[in-house]
Amino acid sequence: MTNREPPGIRQPPGIPSGGGKGAGRPVIGCLVIVAIVIVGFVACTAIGSSHTSTSSSSSDVSKYTQTWPKSYAETTCADWLQTMTSAQRFAAAADILSSARNKIDGGTGLPPDSLITEFAVGTSNVCVVPTMTITDATYGLYSTEPRFHP
Repeated sequence: MTNREPPGIRQPPGIPSGGGKGAGRPVIGCLVIVAIVIVGFVACTAIGSSHTSTSSSSSDVSKYTQTWPKSYAETTCADWLQTMTSAQRFAAAADILSSARNKIDGGTGLPPDSLITEFAVGTSNVCVVPTMTITDATYGLYSTEPRFHP
């Protein structure tokens, strides 16, 4: 028993008591790494938000054109689920997925529409916290689902 424990209460076996050397460091280190990764992804998404299609078909150009007025870093899951149109969600999914594939993983060009649609649906599924940004939601989705990688 340590001096910090009240009389009669014992620390469970195998669990070190708090306050020792290095207490709390793994959690802080993990939080710092997660913050750095999220900032990097937001930066990549912001760079990719000026995405333009090189397709010659006017219908292809229009479906990839984003009309949503907010930046993706300011767009919440509530916006994604309740305010954005399906065309705006598709354009955002195309933009974010293309940016992640091309800038993070060395891909080139647009992924197939079926993968963009799957990414948009996946984003809707991971948007369980209304105040979470879609950059956070899509980062989590992209980083945990290898099928979206080139």
